Amino acid sequence: MRPRIVLALTASLAALALSAPAHAEDAQGFIQHQHSRLTQLLRAPESPSRDEQVNRALDGFVDYDELTHRSFGEPCHPSMPTCDDLWAKYSDDQKKTLHDLLRQVVENSYRRNLQKTLDYDVTYKGSRDAGGDTRVLTEAKSKSRPRETPLRVDYVVKQTPHGPLVVDIITEGSSFSKNLYVQFRKYMQDAGGYDHIVAKLKEKAAKKD
Repeated sequence: MRPRIVLALTASLAALALSAPAHAEDAQGFIQHQHSRLTQLLRAPESPSRDEQVNRALDGFVDYDELTHRSFGEPCHPSMPTCDDLWAKYSDDQKKTLHDLLRQVVENSYRRNLQKTLDYDVTYKGSRDAGGDTRVLTEAKSKSRPRETPLRVDYVVKQTPHGPLVVDIITEGSSFSKNLYVQFRKYMQDAGGYDHIVAKLKEKAAKKD
């Protein structure tokens, strides 16, 4: 993922709490409430305890099960009406390994980058239906680089038995789950297949920078 896109995504995660009044019943209010918690946590000094608290906050923000399924083509992304359901090809043990690794990648990435991008202003541009989910439209602008073009970061929110949760993030028109699916499908076509995907996810999970 390009550095500019990563910055836009993480900036929006950190700054949304300042953007609009919270309404627990709607997707936009949910996004604001969760980011308010994350912002407060990230202003504390870095420590293993703080990182664990951030991870727990992300548990109430991201639907890791659904994000993992979508990243493996179950279901296909709306822009890909037909795709190979990679998820159905794995055993239960393989699915658990993939789920746990992808979760770790997301947690580490958010925890690592959110702290760097707390100086972004984010405004809401409304929301719309997204195939039964709700797509919350936002725009992120750097305070320190005011001449920089604002970046679009949208959140796909799904109503679940546990309440609303984010199941995809679309940065400058690029879907996180779709990008992962395209990569995973390519890896499955390589000689390593499943093992190649596991190795790549472990590599990303161990990355410190």
